[in-house]
Amino acid sequence: MKIVELYRCKDEIINDAYDRAVVNIFLQKEKKGNRSFLLCGSDAGVGTTSISVELAISLSVAGWKTILLDGDLRKGNTYKRLNEVARIGLSDYICEDASAHEIIYETNWDLLHYIPCGVGGEESPVRQLCSSKLEGLMQTLQQEYDFIIIDAPSINSSVDAQLFAVKADASIIVTAMNDSKQKSLEEAKKQLEKAGGNVIGVIENKVAMDEYKKYIRDFDYFKRKRFLKGSQKKEAK
Repeated sequence: MKIVELYRCKDEIINDAYDRAVVNIFLQKEKKGNRSFLLCGSDAGVGTTSISVELAISLSVAGWKTILLDGDLRKGNTYKRLNEVARIGLSDYICEDASAHEIIYETNWDLLHYIPCGVGGEESPVRQLCSSKLEGLMQTLQQEYDFIIIDAPSINSSVDAQLFAVKADASIIVTAMNDSKQKSLEEAKKQLEKAGGNVIGVIENKVAMDEYKKYIRDFDYFKRKRFLKGSQKKEAK
C-alpha cells in the first residue's frame, strides 16, 4: 500500500498557533473523554482541510495514535491532492465495496493514518452518511485510536457536517479572518447544535500577523533578543 505524504507548515509562529489548538483538544480528552473531533467551515474556502491536516500531524507527533478522516464525499478525488495515491475510501466501505482495513492508509508520520473520501457508490452522500456502516466504523475507530479528526464540508454547502456532528464527540467551526461573516458563524453554530452537535470552539484561520499579536502578545517570547539577553545575563551571574 502506498503511503500518503502529509506535510507540516515550517513557520514556527504558525506551528505555535496550531499547538495551542492541540492543547485545547488534548484537554477536551482529558477532562471530558472527547476523542473524535469534527472540523467544518462556517463558509467554503476557509482552509478547513489544511487545519485538519496540521492538527492531526501535531497530535501524532505528540505521541497519540491519530486518524484523519476525509468526510467530504461530494468533492471528487481528482480535486484532492491528498487522494492522489489513496482512492478507495469511506464511500467504498459504506457501499460494501471495501473493508475497513482497505480504506485506512499509512502516512509519513508514524502514528498518523488517513481515510480518504472514496469513489464508490451511486447513492447520495446524505444516504451514505446516514448508513449504519458509518456508525459501526466510527465505533471501531474510537476503540483503536486516541484521536479522530474529521474534515467535513462547510456548514453552508451541505448538511453533511450536521450528520457528522452527531457522530463526533465535539465540533470545531473554522472561519477565516476578513472572509467569514459573523452571521455565517452564528448560523453554523446554530445548525450544528440543532443537529445535536457539541460545539466546543472556533478556529480563526488566515489571521494577519498584526492581528495575531493582539491576541497573543508574547507569541515570540522565546525568540526575542531582549529576553534572550536577559536570560544569558542571569546565567553569567
